[in-house]
Amino acid sequence: MTLFYFIRHGKTEINAEGRFNGGTVDSPLVPEGIEATKKIAQYLKDVSFDLALSSPQLRAQTTAKIILKEHDRGPKLTIVEDLREMRLGDWDGEKISEITKQYPEDIRDYRTRPDLFDSKKFHSESYAEVIRRSTQVIKEITKQYPEGNILVVSHGILLMALLNTLKGMSLAEIRQGGIVDNSSLTIMASEGSKVTFHTWGETF
Repeated sequence: MTLFYFIRHGKTEINAEGRFNGGTVDSPLVPEGIEATKKIAQYLKDVSFDLALSSPQLRAQTTAKIILKEHDRGPKLTIVEDLREMRLGDWDGEKISEITKQYPEDIRDYRTRPDLFDSKKFHSESYAEVIRRSTQVIKEITKQYPEGNILVVSHGILLMALLNTLKGMSLAEIRQGGIVDNSSLTIMASEGSKVTFHTWGETF
């Protein structure tokens, strides 16, 4: 059985400013995000990780390094491009409130009906593309580490799309459960084609 420990990065400056925090923008963790991540690190300090994966984005790498700091003999951090957050094109870095005013119908689809979201209109990745690349990472790691403990540090939209897809939700449904909080932990066991969630979006 492969045990995945999925963590969403700590709260960042862009999060705090109410701007879209997608795959082409980045900013440091704010003090609140650092402290919340340290609490997860303490919670996980006795877990022996066989592999530690992170999105290439600074906020995810910083979060992962805080957690691995509690593991003197832990694995080195492996950067995985396909764990990058959904690229939001023209929206990345923009104020969420302003985009909501300008494109109310598109925002509605983005937030509630991913299957209807017109990503090309805004030069964004589609949800389907994010799901395709992220699920492939999990499939490959499950094959490579059939008995391993795997740390995965990534982002809100990617984790929402990935985890709800693995749970069996359709593209139209994946937004229904909402996005896990910053500095939250979701634990998933994978064995063959079966997945079981032990923890979902837990904060400390």
